[in-house]
Amino acid sequence: MPSDQETIAPCLATTGVGSLPHVSVDKAVADILSCCPEFPYWPQLPKRSRQEDMYRQFSSGLPGVEALPASGAEREAAVSPSWRRDDEAASRLERVYRDFLAVDAAGPEAALASGPGIPDRWATSPDDAPGLAALAEALGTRAVRGVKGQITGPISLGLAVSGPDGRALLYEDDLMDGVVRGLALKARWQEDFLSAVTGRPVLLSVDEPYLGTFGSAYFPYSPETVQAYLEILSATLRGLWGVHCCANTDWEFILGSPVRYLSFDAHAFGTRFVLYPEAVRSFLAAGKLLAWGVVPTDAETLAASDARGLARVLLDHFETLVARGVPETALTRQSMITPACGLAGLPLDEARRAMRVAQEVSRRVRSELGVPCDADRTGQEGEGPGARDGPGCQAPL
Repeated sequence: MPSDQETIAPCLATTGVGSLPHVSVDKAVADILSCCPEFPYWPQLPKRSRQEDMYRQFSSGLPGVEALPASGAEREAAVSPSWRRDDEAASRLERVYRDFLAVDAAGPEAALASGPGIPDRWATSPDDAPGLAALAEALGTRAVRGVKGQITGPISLGLAVSGPDGRALLYEDDLMDGVVRGLALKARWQEDFLSAVTGRPVLLSVDEPYLGTFGSAYFPYSPETVQAYLEILSATLRGLWGVHCCANTDWEFILGSPVRYLSFDAHAFGTRFVLYPEAVRSFLAAGKLLAWGVVPTDAETLAASDARGLARVLLDHFETLVARGVPETALTRQSMITPACGLAGLPLDEARRAMRVAQEVSRRVRSELGVPCDADRTGQEGEGPGARDGPGCQAPL
């Protein structure tokens, strides 16, 4: 069976980053299926429950990371997880190494969702991520070209979680080695789960907003650390996984890393990103994907933007790269369109507009570049993208 990265050509389809401002899981999933019919994603809903905050949602079972209250008001009131060293941390560290070694021994093609090698403790539960279960149920027999999931990245989690003395978990080397392996196991479980539900390729995004601190004197961590963590993820995941970073970072380094999918804020940082045409060309030549976050996610800039102008911004970036030697065909086939970041910080109506604008940008850019918007790329007879989605996103843009 070919690997996912060899079979996906998104051809400027839309997807999302993850978070939405909805409090209704079902309505969030309905909006996603309407606006991202080809590559839907499951929603993270931090306004529904603080447990869906990105630093809490995947923290359970990680070595040294303190458990939050089990339920109720205390859990909702709790702040981000913290870390400490105790017997439980040591026990979790032992468990994660044992489980990780079993997965490693099984090989990257082993199906872990139902087979041996991955205990249930690494599953993402409906309590922690109801949007994941809801999307799986809603997809049913719906024809999609792929499906996207996401998980918090080790650098960002390591900097967000601090101990009693305020020291970030990232600087506790032994605990972090276990944390990144635990996150890799959680990511692999999610990847296998989504693949089993849809039978389609899976995009698995590792969310790393703190990669914007890369190289900062205030956050001293080395390129070797980032590379090592990405290599652990790469060795564990079998599909098309990558990184989302909504800040400026060392794009040349990230493009040359093991990631196979890069999602970034193209609205704010596209002009910097296109300064690395050789790195972009090599990235695409390896069959990897770019997700261009061209739709702004701060309310003021979004209100002043429309699909026509944002499509022009993206086309200008494409033209710059093509003029610098990046093949246009690769850019067209291996690019996606997204909002710049998660949408949970916007009011609901504005978040929905951002989703609609992204879809309209996709339509306009596909039209400009001659990419058919209604071609059957699902591999299922009679089921083109959006075939079951009715009118889709049609509110004013």
